[in-house]
Amino acid sequence: MAAGTGIYITWITGAILLSIAMMPLFRPPYAKLRLDGFIDMFRRYWAHMVVVFSVYLWKDLLDGVDRVLMANTQLDMTPYVYAIEGDIVLWVQQELRNAVLDQTLTHLYVMGFMTVTFASFLYPVYFDDRHMADRVSLSMFWVYVIAIPFFLFFNVGVTGDHIPAMQTIAYDLTPEIHNWFTRIDPFSNGMPSLHIGLPFTIWLTMQRWDEDGRWANFRNFLIGFMAVTSFAVVYLGIHWIVDIIGGMAVGILAVELTAKTHSSFWRVADERLFSRRLARALADPGKSVRGTVSSVFSVFRPLKEPNKRQTSVIIAALLLSTGFVLLWDATHQDFPVEGVEWPTSAAGSDGWLVSVEEMPDGSIAISAWNVSDEVGSVLSGVPWTNPPSVSISGAFLVLHDSHRVDFYELESDELEFSPKFSRTESDSVLDVAIAESGSGGPLLVIVHEDSLEIIDEEQRLIETASSEGPFSIVAASGQLLAWADTTAPLPTVNVTSLEGPRIAISLVLDASATESQDKYLEQVSGVAVDYENAEIVDIAMDPMWVAAVVDVGPVNRTVLVNILTGEQSMLSDPVWQSSSPSVAHGRVAFLQIPRWDPSVDPEEIVTTMDVYLHDIGTNSTLAITHDDDVDQSDPQVLLNNVAWVEVDADGVAVLKVYSEETFQPYSSVILQSAILMLIPLLFLWSYQAASERRG
Repeated sequence: MAAGTGIYITWITGAILLSIAMMPLFRPPYAKLRLDGFIDMFRRYWAHMVVVFSVYLWKDLLDGVDRVLMANTQLDMTPYVYAIEGDIVLWVQQELRNAVLDQTLTHLYVMGFMTVTFASFLYPVYFDDRHMADRVSLSMFWVYVIAIPFFLFFNVGVTGDHIPAMQTIAYDLTPEIHNWFTRIDPFSNGMPSLHIGLPFTIWLTMQRWDEDGRWANFRNFLIGFMAVTSFAVVYLGIHWIVDIIGGMAVGILAVELTAKTHSSFWRVADERLFSRRLARALADPGKSVRGTVSSVFSVFRPLKEPNKRQTSVIIAALLLSTGFVLLWDATHQDFPVEGVEWPTSAAGSDGWLVSVEEMPDGSIAISAWNVSDEVGSVLSGVPWTNPPSVSISGAFLVLHDSHRVDFYELESDELEFSPKFSRTESDSVLDVAIAESGSGGPLLVIVHEDSLEIIDEEQRLIETASSEGPFSIVAASGQLLAWADTTAPLPTVNVTSLEGPRIAISLVLDASATESQDKYLEQVSGVAVDYENAEIVDIAMDPMWVAAVVDVGPVNRTVLVNILTGEQSMLSDPVWQSSSPSVAHGRVAFLQIPRWDPSVDPEEIVTTMDVYLHDIGTNSTLAITHDDDVDQSDPQVLLNNVAWVEVDADGVAVLKVYSEETFQPYSSVILQSAILMLIPLLFLWSYQAASERRG
């Protein structure tokens, strides 16, 4: 059971029961409530159910596309919306904030919307009002169809994420609710608000086609619901005022489309016609086949004398096909590295990506890939019996195990690299970090259990740190060295300079979360959050920032700290497992298990890691992988890319690179061709339209 499913089952069960309980209040005057009516409605209106509930089948798919599109293109219209309306929503939340409203409106926002949606479809089909059921079900379908382009290409974030002083009350009411919302909501689909758009559409549909007033009570209920919901979505820190206006506009358009399409649509999709067609096919199969073939050919008959309608279809097909190509590029920015077939780990820096491969025959292969040139090179040397660890900084590379250290210098025009030196260490090597000397040369920081050994590229000993170990968690960048201080009472990272002006800084990490989040973790995992014994388990750094992973008991949390100011923030979700940070060029890549819930059945628990990318400048974090069946590891921030190892459900591993180039060269060619083709097509359409009007 996925995290948050418990509250979802509670909400949807409550919505169904509440919808049924309210039926006596809103039934038409002529109607009676019968138990067998529920059986009849499935038999009579199964096609209507397919139309309405098909929305929920492709909504998850579209939400996934939207998450990827948002991560890849950053199509964020929220600043423009904020420029229009300012802090109106903030004033509403701050002036009226209280705990009762928090609880009541959060459950109304979810369960109330479910109730209205379910009831709006249930009542016409149960009471056999086919006239209204035809129009309501089609209007509900059109609302979602019209909203799709807005959700994909007009991303508007929730108010609580954009306005600093505002809170997303509904999303963060409890950790369980937060997990559920994270699973079903990309948090960028503010425009239009379907919490207003859908009930407004249903109200407008009934207002337009309820000739005898049989649905007057339900229409009045919808007005009250929309009023309360409009306040709720603003108060809860979810929607902007313009989102509500957008929802109403989409509703108006959906009803207009229903008016134009309901007759022709239900002429084909009416459930009663299926029974007649089936009976005719069984009685005279040959006649049925001939009729079907004739109907198919009749669709193409107008093409004998093309008019503006056919030209419009061609123009629409051209625009749609071009749009799909661009959408494909915008949602497929990661690609596998060619020639790397069995990766088990990876490391990267600037323009270089190094992979370690365990071949099927048991041998170890190590290759370096120049990301900018997309050229692979082989790392030679004495073969490794077990996969070595990799440390890389710019063009300097170290492979090591517990007693061997190989040092390489990478150059873009070489296809094979030999080690500059290979040395054997008598003391066990825990890790190797690569720093930089004052002259720009590499300094290798070889980590032993109780000491650090620092050598240059000529293997000259530069400095030996005092024995204040252990030094198992170490990172280096430029002339700075960072390590976890295990003797400190709280998780602490010490930062010191290796050369030049002496710098010694102690950074005490704050990995704490809210009391409710900690209680939730203890409840689902059975392990108490223990800040007193919290420890640092991983460190990554660049000249300005340290990203550290802190084990607090049930989960590991990733914290980002400014080395100079000490300012810090928690990058990972406090209730999600996090690991493997990589920081460079103003970005941090790290892993998280989204919706992590250790309390569920081990066979159903989500254990796959996704790659998250944090932009330090904008203080925004986005997931750049979105698949529960694919596991990621070793994310690496490169100069203009992010790379990671990906393992699918069958255990097949690939090394992937995420490119910041949204559109590929062929996309530009397709777009240019489409623009050129539109010129004669628009001219032809205009000519046909003018000729038809004149005739």
